[in-house]
Amino acid sequence: MSTVKLDVQTYLDKVYGCWLGKNIGGTLGGPLERRFGEDEMFDVWWYPELPEGGIPNDDLELQLIWLQALKERGPGLTARDLAEYWMDSVAYNFDEYGLHKTNLVRGLQPPVSGWYNNWFVHCMGSPIRSEIWACVAPAAPEIAAKYAFEDAICDHAGGESVFGEIFNAVVESCAFVIDDKFRLIDIGLSAIPADCQTHRAIERTLELYHVGTDWKQAREILKDEFYSPIAQYSPLNLAFQTVGWLWGEDFADAICKAVNCGWDTDCTGATLGSILGIILGRKGLPAKWIEPLGDEITTNVGTGGIKHLKAPTNLDQLTSEVHQMAQKVLSYWNADVQICDDAVGSPQFGEVDFSFELDWLQQYAPNKLSYDLTAVKAEVSYHETAAVSGDAPSRVTVTLRNPRPEAVNGKIKLSLPCGWAAEPIDAQFVIEPGAAKDLEFQVQAYGESIELTNQGTITVEMSNRPAVMRIPLVFVGGFRWLVSPVFAGSGLEDDCGVVESEVFTQPPAGWQELWRPDNDLGAECIFGGTPGVVYLAHFVYAKTEQITWLGVPNDNRMKVWVNGQVLHHTEKTVPLAPNEGGDGSNYAQAVLQQGWNQVLVKLERSEKPLQAHFLLSGVDLEHPINRGSALTGICRSRFPWK
Repeated sequence: MSTVKLDVQTYLDKVYGCWLGKNIGGTLGGPLERRFGEDEMFDVWWYPELPEGGIPNDDLELQLIWLQALKERGPGLTARDLAEYWMDSVAYNFDEYGLHKTNLVRGLQPPVSGWYNNWFVHCMGSPIRSEIWACVAPAAPEIAAKYAFEDAICDHAGGESVFGEIFNAVVESCAFVIDDKFRLIDIGLSAIPADCQTHRAIERTLELYHVGTDWKQAREILKDEFYSPIAQYSPLNLAFQTVGWLWGEDFADAICKAVNCGWDTDCTGATLGSILGIILGRKGLPAKWIEPLGDEITTNVGTGGIKHLKAPTNLDQLTSEVHQMAQKVLSYWNADVQICDDAVGSPQFGEVDFSFELDWLQQYAPNKLSYDLTAVKAEVSYHETAAVSGDAPSRVTVTLRNPRPEAVNGKIKLSLPCGWAAEPIDAQFVIEPGAAKDLEFQVQAYGESIELTNQGTITVEMSNRPAVMRIPLVFVGGFRWLVSPVFAGSGLEDDCGVVESEVFTQPPAGWQELWRPDNDLGAECIFGGTPGVVYLAHFVYAKTEQITWLGVPNDNRMKVWVNGQVLHHTEKTVPLAPNEGGDGSNYAQAVLQQGWNQVLVKLERSEKPLQAHFLLSGVDLEHPINRGSALTGICRSRFPWK
């Protein structure tokens, strides 16, 4: 591809249009956002609510933080850099945000922080953060895609949302020089795997459009074929975003149709608004929609959603700073793109041919951490989980790659917490030039030696090479339970002979020990397909008294006691949504006393299979918007009598 020259004034107009379109679409769809998708479509063609400056939206706010990260860390920004900004500056804890931040607090790094114990890997938290990467890499979709990938794996590794953010970033980057919607969609699809649900959902939307399906009928077909009750499910929302784009007659009609499809309405409206904002530029957006919002981005800084914000919220200043960063990014990556005053000789608008393959995307694994040890390259891959439980070993593979022109040899050894064991504990290796060697280890620990965070070290000693090289090895702790026999045929209100107010001093007769590597209680395995009820007892040691947010999200019914006192019961049956902030039915505030606490859960299974999780989170009393933060200072892997 010959060098693309972007006229600086056109570029600035498009960046400004991007942020305006994002704000417009988010303000349009924000009031309609729900936890769960609704069968009925919306019918809005103007802002349902119109506060001055628009509605604060994490879709936009997080990207201000990412610009800040680019400025402070530089264009070589990676997921590990962004993880620090999640901890420093993002106080939101809902859904994947809270779950992956808990993983970060417990010592897991991206992408494992997004992969382990994260039910929301297919949701919209990352596809909504794509615009900043496109704006700093205009007409450079490979660069935009790489940034989007590093962003998405923090909290969505292993999920469809990684592909959703890459698709959006590629489309938006190319939209700086292409305005044909069909070409843009094709280019975006070429960047993601053809067999992923995101690709299929968008491709199916195109098929429906080309055969002349009415947009409302297309919405119903897509809803049925890519259904999830969770409103934030990414593939379906990417399809609804595409519905608005394809069937929309102009900017306003397009974003309204996307929002009217429902599900994650602020996200579909905001993303489509930004795409069209890039294509049309600020000058091409309708004044009617712009004027009520002004040129300031409203944020949740004051309510605690965002902290330590340094990036500008004024659109003129924001556009200027994005331009400055784009120049640095394009230079850093040696992109064949220039933003300049003289664009003579550049391919004409719409003529740029983008053809590329993202080889690194095909090679990534969400459970793998990479380290450059200089002498060798190293990878640490967790197998089924990043947790250690007391009932079975956990497996990890260390891969060493030799980039040297000669064979290397040495020894690898695991150093583990007190009371832990590994098989083997060390291993010798010889690796030929350009080759790799996999070394698998099984790690075993027992309840009394398992903490929330467990830190070890992988030591690599190499002959005739300087220094000993060390890699951190972190396992989070599994969760220990007691589980009763199944009381077949009983219901939640039935007396099963269990004294529910009793605080146990030993395991009740007939109850079994159960370890879970994550929040999922594995309910179906417990019930074995039999309707009835079962009790699960969990014991939490707290170093100090703590106010917590406790939930047993499930798709049937439950009742929960803390220290022998009834805390809560299911208020209405809702789809499973196991986050740290609540689902409107299965969560309540609880006080953990200093010392030991007993949590008793009674689960009901009807004729349908049961899904149930257990969540125990912190509470930010000053900022209720952040309910569900990582809880520290506790132990969940021991029994009081041991």
